[in-house]
Amino acid sequence: MSFGLYNNPYKSTYNQHVNFSAAAPNAPEVIAKPIEKVEDVITNTVDTFVKEPQDEEKKKSHKTAIAAGSSVLVLSSLIALLNPRFSGKFLGKLKNLSNKASVNVQKNKNDIIKSKFYQSCEKFLKKVFDIFQFTNSANASKDLGFKWLCTAEKFDGVKNDTLRKFLKVCDSGFRKVMSPLHNGITKWFDGISKSTVYHKYNSAGKKMDYLDDLIKNYKGKLTPAEQKQLEAKLSEIKLAQNYFSKDRTAERLVMQEKSMSNLEKDFKDKLFNGYLKQFKGPKSKGTFKQKMQHNRKLVQDNMTFWAEDMLMPARNTCEQDGKKAVSELMGDGKNIRGKYNEVIDMLSPHITKDEKALLDDGLKAAKKKLTKANHSECIDYFDKKRDLVLGGAPSDIISGIGMIGLSGIAVGTADTKEDRVSRALTLGFPAVAGIGASMALTAMLFSGVQSIIYGSIASAGLSQIGSIADKTLNPKKPAGIVAQANTKPAGTA
Repeated sequence: MSFGLYNNPYKSTYNQHVNFSAAAPNAPEVIAKPIEKVEDVITNTVDTFVKEPQDEEKKKSHKTAIAAGSSVLVLSSLIALLNPRFSGKFLGKLKNLSNKASVNVQKNKNDIIKSKFYQSCEKFLKKVFDIFQFTNSANASKDLGFKWLCTAEKFDGVKNDTLRKFLKVCDSGFRKVMSPLHNGITKWFDGISKSTVYHKYNSAGKKMDYLDDLIKNYKGKLTPAEQKQLEAKLSEIKLAQNYFSKDRTAERLVMQEKSMSNLEKDFKDKLFNGYLKQFKGPKSKGTFKQKMQHNRKLVQDNMTFWAEDMLMPARNTCEQDGKKAVSELMGDGKNIRGKYNEVIDMLSPHITKDEKALLDDGLKAAKKKLTKANHSECIDYFDKKRDLVLGGAPSDIISGIGMIGLSGIAVGTADTKEDRVSRALTLGFPAVAGIGASMALTAMLFSGVQSIIYGSIASAGLSQIGSIADKTLNPKKPAGIVAQANTKPAGTA
């Protein structure tokens, strides 16, 4: 059954003789008012998903909430398309799946069908992984180009003195405005990301404090000699916990930044001297086919994220040190017994099963929080910092401003002042706030998909508040106008 084409299952409202050519009677109107036409399509589509309650105002509220959330989803997705970045976590999962498929190829080498299937999966996943990595490289190149435009001195190579001086004066004025703005946005995003890491470690610290309190409560059940051993072990725990303090974490984040001090220079060198110079253009030697084959092979051989490759040793060291510090406290669940595990082992013979379960649950919760916090520091923040060094945040902001501008156009094209206020409260402001929330969540080390979803949810909630404000500021329309609006045929302006 098709939804959205028929309001009545026995009577079609769709004009089967619509002429889509430029000569169609409605063509000038479609061209003149594209925003209104798109809005009609969205409204009619939303109508099919919203149950029609008795209260007309309630129906309108439901529709605006869905429309506002959908606006953020669409606009945030457009930003993601303009600034495609695939996180290391996501790419790591793809790589792991490819490796698993490779293992299964060997396991099932005697089974032709299974072997061929896993071999196809391995090749497909590797190809997708390579494409996403290359997309990251292309996006980083675009970000670096925008950073160069905003911050670097230009036009030194212009031979004409008068023209060079004029261009350099214009460039100086442009950079005077854009360079502080570019650096300020980068610093702001970096500050949010760092605060997120500190906050996660603080949450993990609270879980460890709770576990420490439980241990101290049960200390009295031990013999004096055992209590001394326990105190010594708790001192070791406090010393190990210091690794995750704010000061020590800040020191490690500075070390991450130092590991990227040459990233911009190395990335440019790899891009221009190691990649682009190897492309064969129209004036190069060889036939057209030979040049195209050469260029195609060059792209295929460089389907990796160069910035990630350059920094991988530093990132691996950071990740290994973090995992070692977590395991020292909490164990790794396999071979390594952490200091907390040793304390619980000391207490186990002297406490009840319920008390032991409390300790185990406390340890599990603390380990989960600490592992996530350390992952945010060593993986999420490291990847975010790399993007910031290459100029990622300002280009994201520019794209976001463009998308917000589209929502502003939709508000501005309303026919009356009351309609403009209504659109601004129920659609415009929620969409702007939702996009802002999506970008802030990205800075807080949320994944791109999570930030889009949460931003859309926030937008839908704000649209409900906007609906209440709209009812207060705008008088209720006469019943005749409402009835007339509701009987408007689909597809009309």
